[in-house]
Amino acid sequence: MAGITQEKLLYLKVTKGRMIHKKGETVTHDFGGYEGSILAIREKEGEFEGKKTVAIEVKMKDTKSDEIAIVQFTKKAGFALGFFSRIEKADLTKPLTIGVLPSDQNEKMSFCYLKQNNETIKSDKDFPKYTTMKISGEDVQDWAAPFARFDAIIKSINEKIASEKPQSEAITDDAPPVPVGDSDLPF
Repeated sequence: MAGITQEKLLYLKVTKGRMIHKKGETVTHDFGGYEGSILAIREKEGEFEGKKTVAIEVKMKDTKSDEIAIVQFTKKAGFALGFFSRIEKADLTKPLTIGVLPSDQNEKMSFCYLKQNNETIKSDKDFPKYTTMKISGEDVQDWAAPFARFDAIIKSINEKIASEKPQSEAITDDAPPVPVGDSDLPF
């Protein structure tokens, strides 16, 4: 089974309240959101300035043009909390929009919204949040509870999609990763 080549993929990165497509350092498109059907979700490890980073990649297919896109966002960020607290309420057999909104208070923050059938999907109010604790006098965030839920949701969604769609639509590793930086403020 051959993977999808880079030329056929549109890579979109959530950063600073925007969803952008870049070639090198030049932003070629700026999206408020992307509409399509979800084909797969995965974690992708990377490195930025010598530190390990983890991104979430959502592979989508535009239902009008058949374009394939990878929407990428930082796992340890408010956007990921917004995405995962809503995605379980979506009907994955139908297209949806993953949208991004900027913060009024911090330019590095991005907020997620999901829309389906022109209706905004509300977040799960009981979704686990990170906790903050003091260690050696410094505030440290514990993301264990949200990460465990993210992982369970990714597994559940991928299993559901795999039972309904051809395996060739999975995200493959033969496409190069989009670098993950600190441009979306992690919490």
